[in-house]
Amino acid sequence: MAKLLTIIIPTYNMAQLLPRWLESLVNADLADEYLEALVVNDGSKDDSLIVARNWEQLYPEIVRVIDKPNGNYGSTINAALPVAQGVYVKVLDSDDWFSIPALNQLLNEIVTMEQQGRRVDIINTHFTQHAAEGQYEVIRYNTMGREPFAYGQIYDLDEVLSSGYVRQFLMHALCYRTDLLRSIGYYQTEGISYTDTEWASHPIYHAESIVFYDINLYQYNLDRVGQTMDPSVVVRQIGQMERVLDSLVSYYDVHYDQLTASRKVYMKHYIEHRLRLFYKLYLLDMPRSVFSPTELCRIDEKYASFIERRELRFSLYPENKLLRIDYIKYWNKYHERWPLWLECLNHEIDVVVKWLYVRIFRR
Repeated sequence: MAKLLTIIIPTYNMAQLLPRWLESLVNADLADEYLEALVVNDGSKDDSLIVARNWEQLYPEIVRVIDKPNGNYGSTINAALPVAQGVYVKVLDSDDWFSIPALNQLLNEIVTMEQQGRRVDIINTHFTQHAAEGQYEVIRYNTMGREPFAYGQIYDLDEVLSSGYVRQFLMHALCYRTDLLRSIGYYQTEGISYTDTEWASHPIYHAESIVFYDINLYQYNLDRVGQTMDPSVVVRQIGQMERVLDSLVSYYDVHYDQLTASRKVYMKHYIEHRLRLFYKLYLLDMPRSVFSPTELCRIDEKYASFIERRELRFSLYPENKLLRIDYIKYWNKYHERWPLWLECLNHEIDVVVKWLYVRIFRR
């Protein structure tokens, strides 16, 4: 049987971390026969390429290396997809890792599907976010502990989306049928970070089927200095976030007339969510010392026509849901952020509520 699962590993200056995730791949029970690890070295300046080549020599049936000039995250995906041999493809960032028992489970499930003559466009699994001091949160497709879709059963994607239960898909949970991505000419924006948002949204426009598995596979590392989701890094690279948002808006407009009713609703909510997060960066996460009202006014003007044309409606309330003051409404009225004392109070409430939520629902 041919390779069933290709893991794309974008790599830039990760020589010290490469062995951890490579070990999690090559030690899988069915790795030799069914797994392919495509390490894409994105012009690293450290010994990443040497480390990757060494593993390629040790495990030639599993590890393949692509060496290319630096082009940032999206370019690594674009380089790997045309040569991926697996029936399915998943991305593993090189500062994260897979649970070996969970990878064994997933490979077994895929083998079973192949033996039964079943294939699916999307495979969705759980993942864990690892933060500082051993804190973690398990992210499942469920909300508040309820899981309406049976694990292992293939569903029509429109049925799942029309239920309104799945609010968004996340990159770490997703595995796609490789030929689906090739058939839609999937291309990820190059030269910038944060394009995993495209990976989690563009194929949803075209996929027809999905299966959920009760497998906690992806281990997402948030405890690394310089990690792209570090708030200080995000603020510095907010221009890149804007380019990704532009890509999502453009893709939505181009494909709007071809979408089913349920996908129009789902993708509308998805874009609303991304816009909400973008305003959150400006109105809450960004240090006041660098916040520019003029710049946020420019953003207002830039997306005003799209928001009106597609009848988008979104607000930004505190995560704790206790302080019912809409950040965006406040901004539109006063063209300034919340008072500092109110932001500090809200932050303290957020911390307490988040702590309780994780321990009740995400352990």
